[in-house]
This record gives sequence, structure tokens and C-alpha cells, in this order.
Amino acid sequence: MKNINVYISFVLIVVLLPMNALSASFLDTITSMDLVLVKGGEYKRGDGSGLGRSNERPAHSVQIADFYIGKYEVTVNQFQKFVDDTGYLTASEKRGWVLDIDPAMGAATRRNGISWKNPGFEQNGKHPVVWVDWNDAVAFAVWLSSKTGERYNLPTEAQWEYAAKAAGSSRWAGTSEAKKLPNLAWFNANSSKVTHEVGLLAPNRFGIHDLSGNVWEWCLDGYYDYKNAPHTLEDPIVRVGDTRIIRGGSWRVAAPLVTTTYRSGYKPDYSHSSMGFRLVKKKD
Repeated sequence: MKNINVYISFVLIVVLLPMNALSASFLDTITSMDLVLVKGGEYKRGDGSGLGRSNERPAHSVQIADFYIGKYEVTVNQFQKFVDDTGYLTASEKRGWVLDIDPAMGAATRRNGISWKNPGFEQNGKHPVVWVDWNDAVAFAVWLSSKTGERYNLPTEAQWEYAAKAAGSSRWAGTSEAKKLPNLAWFNANSSKVTHEVGLLAPNRFGIHDLSGNVWEWCLDGYYDYKNAPHTLEDPIVRVGDTRIIRGGSWRVAAPLVTTTYRSGYKPDYSHSSMGFRLVKKKD
């Protein structure tokens, strides 16, 4: 009877543990970046609820292979290691100024001296790095790949959404219930108009944090409407176009923009205080 009770207790513990407690992970020793192994599969990419924008439809089946993805967005400390090792200057540092879009008026304002080092509000090393454009993010991935011999990159749009939905269909990363969103995402209702340290809020079912909110995240793909996108539905990636996909929403936008299906595109040389990135690694 004692052995049976022990077995039952073990089974209950396993059942009650969150998925991330049972999933494999990979720790990069150069930057201390923690990556979660995402087991591939088929899912419905896009909005199937009818609540999203037209460019989130039609929902369609996509097949994804296994991959690792950053448990957190790339932080200021991690980006600093890249800069210290290479002397890299971001585009905003080279220019000496940025164009900041006012969220209320929609007007662009030139701001001198703003960059990832001086974002215009207080940050510490555990905050997501911002004011990095797509090219800066790719340069970071190339550097880390060369230092480690691993294959790092930005996530494809399909990988990003698969991870955010945790292979399901949740409206936000971790929930489909609006009342639970403040426990999972930094957005305009709870952010106090700034970024926050990564990982402070609850993760989604895959154990990944901040896929909804905190900062927009660059994806590898060029932007195309789904119905016109020139790609297959197996590990799809759009390799054409003059814009790049951003996903996940940020600290400054409302709940409908931090969903798992909301998508937009920007020129790869654009950066903002609400835009950052995370990396993926190919599973060998």
C-alpha cells in the first residue's frame, strides 16, 4: 500500500507540474540566454475567432519542426556583451538621433542622443533591449552564432506564433481570457508607459515569458498578407519584401494589439523604444 501511495503521489506531481517544468532547455554560456525546446507540430496560424484584423486571416494549417526559442526577450545585459566584444554601433548610435512616434498624435519627432543605451526612460540590465532595428538584431544573432558554433537567428513568423500559442489557439500568450491578461503581459493598461524586467509576469504553457506585451519582437520574415505570401506551409518563411514582421505588441499598446495573431511590418532600419527581439536556435 505504501508503494502504491508513493506512485500515486508521483503521478499527481507530474500531472500538476506546468509544462515548462518538464520541457528541455538550453543555456547559452556566452550571454546566459535560456532557451526552451519547442516540439514541432501542426497548428492553425492566424485568427480563427473573427476578432482580429483582415491581415490575420485566413487562418491556415502550418507545420513546424522542433526548435529552441528564448525563454525571455534579449536583455540590455546580453546586448551589452555583444557590443563589448565587437564594438558594434547600432543604427541609432551612428545617426545620433531617432524618430519617435508620438502614440497620441501619431506624429514623428526627432530625438537626439536616444539609443539602446539611453532609451528615454529608466532601464536596468534585465530589461529588454530597445531601439534596435532588424539589422541590429540579426547582427547580434550572427555574432552569437560565430562565438558558439550554434545556429541562432530571429524566429520566423510561424515559429513565433506557434510558440506564443503554445501549439494551441490562445488569443494572448498564456490565455484567451481578457481578465487574466495583466498577469501575463505588460501593455498600456498596466505598464506605466515603460518596459519592465523580463520574466516578471507568468509564462505561457510552454514556459516562455513576455510573448504578449513588453516589447514588439522582430521576426525573420518579410511582411506579406497570408493569401498572397510566396511560401510553403511547412516551416514557412517569406524571404522577399522591403519590410520585416514584428509580433507580440508592447508596453504602449492596447490589449487587441498584444494578441498571438496581431501582425505588422516595418522597414528593417526602423527602431523604437517599444521594439526588441528574442532569438531561436535550430535543433540539431
